[in-house]
Amino acid sequence: MESASPDLTFPLAVGHREVLVSLPEHHDPSVARPVILTFGGWHETPEQMAATTGLREASDAIVVYARGVENAWAGAPYSATSPEEDVAFARDAVREVAARHPVDWSRVYAVGHSNGGAFALLLACRAPDLVAGVVSVAGMFYDPVDAACVGDPVPVQVIHAEDDPVAQVSGGLRHGAHFLSAREMLDRWADRNGCLSVPFSRAGAVPGVTAHEWWGCHAETRSLLSDGGGHGWPPHAAWEAWDFLSRQNR
Repeated sequence: MESASPDLTFPLAVGHREVLVSLPEHHDPSVARPVILTFGGWHETPEQMAATTGLREASDAIVVYARGVENAWAGAPYSATSPEEDVAFARDAVREVAARHPVDWSRVYAVGHSNGGAFALLLACRAPDLVAGVVSVAGMFYDPVDAACVGDPVPVQVIHAEDDPVAQVSGGLRHGAHFLSAREMLDRWADRNGCLSVPFSRAGAVPGVTAHEWWGCHAETRSLLSDGGGHGWPPHAAWEAWDFLSRQNR
């Protein structure tokens, strides 16, 4: 997948750190846009995320590809930063973008892959006043990624593959640390979001994908579980992410 043209994608300093900003194809500087904060996996760069995820093409948002310290995000055993540092960086990144382009603050979202997918959920946990919805793709949910949550429930969607060899859907041990199964992580979020039911399962819009949706929630809670795809970024992930996020606002 091709990345955005150079004049629409540019680096932006955020304190001593940096993000890669990608504006929509038909960007109107007078229109306040939603923002998608995007977090890659361990060793995954913003440039790689911009080139492969398709988030810019799928949405009408300003996509902000964040660069982690040592290309990692808080919550993993190999991360070089604390949750407080990376949450503050996410807030600062949106402020820096908003200083240059109109931002719809009621529609700031987070999407992440692997380590970044878990950090997207950490943002929902620690900064619910910032994000109106989050999507985790192949998330590595090191325990306790959902500890010390504050504030209101946040809509959550988890996209995961049954055959993921890295973030095994059943959970496990990696880098000397325990990580949660996708279902255990979702059950925790269903509880946090006040859901009243066990999930209802149905065929997803993409062949080989099953959607699991909780009912009676204070904030939408769902997962998309695919038969295959491994630990990579699925071809349908950007469109599924935006379909979910575009209906969320604070």
